[in-house]
Amino acid sequence: MLDFDQVKEKISELISTANRKLKQYMPESFSKEKKFINALVGSLALMTMADKKAETEEVVASIDLIKEIDEITELEMTQDALELYEYHLETFSNALESPTKWVMAEAKMLSEIGKIRAYPEYPPMIEVLIDHVAQSDGNWGKDEIEMKDRIMRAIR
Repeated sequence: MLDFDQVKEKISELISTANRKLKQYMPESFSKEKKFINALVGSLALMTMADKKAETEEVVASIDLIKEIDEITELEMTQDALELYEYHLETFSNALESPTKWVMAEAKMLSEIGKIRAYPEYPPMIEVLIDHVAQSDGNWGKDEIEMKDRIMRAIR
């Protein structure tokens, strides 16, 4: 039988850890590769939640991509990137409570993603990867097309 107090405690610990990890990704003095990882993970999370729900296929596709991207693997940041992705999904899920919270969470993420504008080699890669995530559930909808446009405007 599950002890819900233990579950709540574990969730609280995970959120605390994720918050610490997120702060590691925020400094302005990031390396080029870390800025790319941050922008990519944020883009994947936004695309996963574009239709205001996290489809299993989109989550699995995003996780698989994070595990396979050379820049993430070479920096030994796969686990960190996965935790950051989960944190972003949770943030967006919580933001669904009100339209204002959603707009603020999306705007904040697009601002973070926009920090890779100085590196023109990354937007084409991110575009292909978010297309893959958007199509992974077999539904390339209006919300996903609009989210892709917002992400691409932020990074170009």
